[in-house]
Amino acid sequence: MRKFAGFVATISLGMSAIAAAPALAQDAAAATVNLTAGTKVFDSEGAELGTVTSVAGANVVVDLGEGKQVTLPSNAFGQLEKGPTIGATKAQVVAAVDQANAGSEAKLTAALQPGADVRGVSGATILGKVKLVAQDGVVLTTPTGDVKLPRNAFFVGQAGLATSFTAEQFAAAMQEVNTAAAADDAAVAAALNPGAEVRSLKGAAVLGKVKSASADTVVVTTAAGDDVSLPRSAFLMSPAGLAAAYTAEQFAAAVAQATGEPAPQTEATTDAAPAPAQKSAN
Repeated sequence: MRKFAGFVATISLGMSAIAAAPALAQDAAAATVNLTAGTKVFDSEGAELGTVTSVAGANVVVDLGEGKQVTLPSNAFGQLEKGPTIGATKAQVVAAVDQANAGSEAKLTAALQPGADVRGVSGATILGKVKLVAQDGVVLTTPTGDVKLPRNAFFVGQAGLATSFTAEQFAAAMQEVNTAAAADDAAVAAALNPGAEVRSLKGAAVLGKVKSASADTVVVTTAAGDDVSLPRSAFLMSPAGLAAAYTAEQFAAAVAQATGEPAPQTEATTDAAPAPAQKSAN
């Protein structure tokens, strides 16, 4: 499963949430306002509001600090001598963001349903569809594969469910993630040799040794001599080497289920949901 992390949800504020910028900025300077990424933006009192992080069409995302961002229409900005400005104080903008956050959670929960389209920050491009909603993130199905995003990367905009990515940012991130996944897959393929040790998810325990491997399944021989067939997708490379997506306790329980033997009296951890194991006929 591919995964992104560290994205902060963007809250969209309409013009009703902030005062209009000064007339002199709206008219004469509107065409010359610098709203490129990295530009500092100032409030109506001349204090620093935040920094522009991205621009998508008429939508400008400003980082307010403390994990808060706001999306404003480009025509909300005027130009002062020291930089772009808006017609509201930072306190007013932060209060509006907090208020929007309080009311948006219920809308987001209702929108995050399997099959729902997910759009880019501007709302113009569909990036993928919701596949699964879990406590630790949301899985999207995209044309280039499934990817997991943190819940706070989503918001409900005018066009519906969206993320804080532009289409270009999302495509670049997917390419990076897919490249890393391909490299990991290649490393796993090279490591799946007969006799290779298979370690637990955290690498601390040896679960068994590879007996044989195909494109779909891997047969692992346990220390007790049982051959267990695991899905190829359950394998990954850990710092300790070839590993399967099981804790030692989860693997023991899966082997017991596959062989029909009593399950061990150990408390399973919740590091990962194990893929089903099957007793090999070999």
